[in-house]
Amino acid sequence: MKSTLRYGTWILALAVGGSVFGAPILARATLSQQDRDRDQDRDRDRDRDRDRDHDRDRDHDRYSRNPAASAGYEDGMNDGRQDGLARHSSRPHQQRNYRDASRGYNPDFGSRREYRAQYREAYEQGYATGYQEGLDRSGYDPDHRNR
Repeated sequence: MKSTLRYGTWILALAVGGSVFGAPILARATLSQQDRDRDQDRDRDRDRDRDRDHDRDRDHDRYSRNPAASAGYEDGMNDGRQDGLARHSSRPHQQRNYRDASRGYNPDFGSRREYRAQYREAYEQGYATGYQEGLDRSGYDPDHRNR
């Protein structure tokens, strides 16, 4: 009887000790698993940012050979980024730069009409890229708008 009681006491002591000392180890293992997942999300975000930077650089290279397109793309990037950071709606056609479409024009470039058309086309591309960049920098997350 005495040995059964002693045996039961040891089992109880081990159970209590295991729960007291084992819980932090189990919690750490769970947190470690969550951290790994968080790192994967960070890696995925970094890859997405790298791809977007590559796309932006490719677009800039395409427009850099044409003075009208270069000025339009640059102005669009700046205006779009400002609207995105301020979380305004996307409104490239309401911007003064888009309406005027004349920054950098020189009669040596040829027709003003052709210059403005090229400027506006590049402006729209730059604006879209800059707007998304501004939203990303402002911390905007469309999936969590109303939470």
